[in-house]
Amino acid sequence: MIEKLACSLGRNDEEPNIELATLLCKNRDTEGIREIVDGLNGKDKAIANDCIKVLYEIGNNKPELIANYVSDFISHLRSKNNRLAWGSMTALATITDLKPSEVYEKLDAVRKAYETGSVITIDNSMTVFSKLCKGDLIASQLKRIEKLMHKVKDLKEMN
Repeated sequence: MIEKLACSLGRNDEEPNIELATLLCKNRDTEGIREIVDGLNGKDKAIANDCIKVLYEIGNNKPELIANYVSDFISHLRSKNNRLAWGSMTALATITDLKPSEVYEKLDAVRKAYETGSVITIDNSMTVFSKLCKGDLIASQLKRIEKLMHKVKDLKEMN
């Protein structure tokens, strides 16, 4: 798949990356998508930049195909490569409603990226925050906290 990226074709536009995302979605090519995710971790910045573009384009069309890569996207939020950081937040924004618990577990990393990120990172983090708030996740977390508080109260009364 790397050979189909814009940078591999000697192109400076995004069209090959968009076409690759469309092809991966159409074929539901999970192996090809895994290869693109792996490209985020290489030393070649151009490849990583094109890979993140492909991934958030997939997220815009068929987010379920990248939903299992929450940890990969989270790990790149603090990247020195700004394109990788904001692109990862863009990808997270497309999948948060599918994987709210996993994103919620990494809320601190999302918050830090929001506080230190570019305008694009901030905009997409707001989408992540709003998707977390609209779901049942917050209600379930509050119920869990309430149960824990009751247990603490019961323990105090026993002593």
